[in-house]
Amino acid sequence: MTHERILSHISRDQFVGREAELRQVINYATQTTEQKLLVSAAPNGGGSEFLRQAYDELFFRRTHAVPFHFSFGKNRGTPAEVGASFFRSFLQQYVAYRRVDPSLCTNPVSLRDVLDLSLSTDYDGVSALLESFEHERASADAASFLRFCLGAPQKLAAVCKRRILPLIDCLALAGEQKDSQLTASVATAFVGRGEAGIVAGLRRQIPGLKHAADADFDVAETIHLDYLNDDDAPTLLNALTRRLQIETDAERRDLVVQQLGGSPFLLAAFAQSARQKGLPLTSYVNCQLLYVDELMGGRMYRHFSNLLGQIAPQAQTRRTLLRILYESRSTETRKASVWTWKKRLGVEGTEFERMIDTLHVHELANSSGVTIELNNEAVVWMDYLTAQYRMEVAGEARALTVANTRVNSLKRAPKMMTRKYRRAAALGLNDLLSRFNCQEVAASLFDYQKFAAAHSGVETEAVHAALDAEADIVRLPQVVSAVDYSAVATSDPTEEGRCVIGYGFEGGDYTDESEIVWIAAEIDSKLEASAELTSEWCERLERIAREAKSHQVKLWLVSPEGFSREAAEVLKKRNAYGSSRRQAELLRARLTSELSKPDSSSSFGGGGGDGGADEYEMVIPMGTDTELIAAHTVEQIARRINFGPEAINQIKLALVEACINATEHSLSPDRKIYQRFRIESDKLVVTVASRGVVPANMLTQNGETNGNGKSRRGWGLKLIRSLMDEVEFVRVDDGTQLRMTKYLHSSGSPPVGSVQQKS
Repeated sequence: MTHERILSHISRDQFVGREAELRQVINYATQTTEQKLLVSAAPNGGGSEFLRQAYDELFFRRTHAVPFHFSFGKNRGTPAEVGASFFRSFLQQYVAYRRVDPSLCTNPVSLRDVLDLSLSTDYDGVSALLESFEHERASADAASFLRFCLGAPQKLAAVCKRRILPLIDCLALAGEQKDSQLTASVATAFVGRGEAGIVAGLRRQIPGLKHAADADFDVAETIHLDYLNDDDAPTLLNALTRRLQIETDAERRDLVVQQLGGSPFLLAAFAQSARQKGLPLTSYVNCQLLYVDELMGGRMYRHFSNLLGQIAPQAQTRRTLLRILYESRSTETRKASVWTWKKRLGVEGTEFERMIDTLHVHELANSSGVTIELNNEAVVWMDYLTAQYRMEVAGEARALTVANTRVNSLKRAPKMMTRKYRRAAALGLNDLLSRFNCQEVAASLFDYQKFAAAHSGVETEAVHAALDAEADIVRLPQVVSAVDYSAVATSDPTEEGRCVIGYGFEGGDYTDESEIVWIAAEIDSKLEASAELTSEWCERLERIAREAKSHQVKLWLVSPEGFSREAAEVLKKRNAYGSSRRQAELLRARLTSELSKPDSSSSFGGGGGDGGADEYEMVIPMGTDTELIAAHTVEQIARRINFGPEAINQIKLALVEACINATEHSLSPDRKIYQRFRIESDKLVVTVASRGVVPANMLTQNGETNGNGKSRRGWGLKLIRSLMDEVEFVRVDDGTQLRMTKYLHSSGSPPVGSVQQKS
């Protein structure tokens, strides 16, 4: 939707990368709910502009909720003055919305004029509210007057019988003392109350607002505003440079985006600076000259200087803080204890806590309450810190600092772009390992020599068909956490996205014995990886494995063109997997398609599958011959898809045996058997499940009883296997499932079925 700007600072077409989040606001405004909507924004991530854009959208869409926007900033005077400003803004915006006159939102209008402009249906309510306002201002204390003003939207909504939707911007309150009168009052009024409303804050500020309001955010809906990604950020910069008539190109825009971290605020500041200096962004030199100028005296400089001035108002304390922050980057862990910081800063009590909290909320440092760690991931912040340390603490001449910063930023530029291109071309091992969930895949996907011998030069569709038919399989673990090693490396750092650690369990069995760690790495080699390179990487991953401290570790190397025969021998000796990029992409495709299939290992009782006409579910109590009811049901289903009489009898007998086994061996708390009958094009899949723990000694590796002769039903599972084409045990969170498959093409005397056990 295209419309004029009211409160927003940029036009709607230049506000990119937030379409889904704006739709979420629109949907929220159309609901009748008392649930809060929180906007959790990254520092300099455009949270304030997002709220202004949301207001403009709501104003012109004319939802049944009257929007009202207010930003609580600093240096607005006393709490009473802030309250009066809030009250005036609210009434202006309310009347503007009711009259569909956007100009009233921003033009200076007296309260008397606001009353005169009110619609007749609102006049009495607005008049009564103004009288109360004058009375409170004249007679009440400042705290009581502030509470009255902040409660004005709720009061007018009750009188005029209209829904009012406050959009409250608290980002500028980040770092203020949580127990300050203004912060506590705002949090109580807009976070603690039960009415609907949208509250925006920095993502590390939100918990503080919750604490100040003593509110429960667990039930609140949240919009997360992170920095713009590598697609949206260049789009924004391109729109800004076009509007400001700045000459640029795609490569230089990509460099600026990487350097500024996709921050909308920093990108806008950079573009404005280029316009003011008339500097075309068509070379690395121009981009870095402009960047350093911004760091040394432009908007970026003012932003970080204002933050440090807010954190440490005293000049000497600020210099000490710069020294501590800068020296933290040279330590191995970048961490120091809170006690060390307090001793070095020489600041005590609540003032020290406020300083550290502000550093943490604005993500200049990370505080755990015990240790404080410098945040060295933000390039602009680290460059600013280095420059200011050199000039203010080390006493370096400004001209020399400027020269050194320009030289260093230019040397970094091509390396930064190389990392971007490598990251874009990376396989995405983190995402791939995250998809591991006990699937069975062809073993050749992890054996390059075997794969190359069978599938080199073969079309992808034919390869997939061959993989489907492959008898040799690998059962993947259930990976519960995939961590980029670059984010946790204490030694031997790796490039982001190139080495990933997957923590999980074999068969989804949550025991110490089943715990396993997969360490996967993508290595560079223009040809098949050599034995020397493979050995080097195996040693590297083994060092990482020792850090992981798991008794089960699987190493997996992925090389673009696979591995030489000698390299394959190295992998074999180290019990490691080796795949080409094509194998890894085939694996991803198979795991992705697996996600779209019905989850046969999910719990029963809450639905499952696609719920279509070719799937049925039934629950029967254990015992009292109820398995005969199940047998009758499956008979009707099997007849419908033209199974022969003998095959139907085999399916029925297998189901009866499965139900009896579930009754006798499952320690079920609800004494129920859950059944699913799924019809596919050439088969019938019957799943029998029960809650409760199955005794550990019930099954051997091939799915039979231990056969000590003491179990009356020791032959039941063997019988089921002989009756059905495929039999598979699936261990789930709170029980076990037995999945049995019968193919339509099966003869009256079925082939010996395969049996598998997932544990």
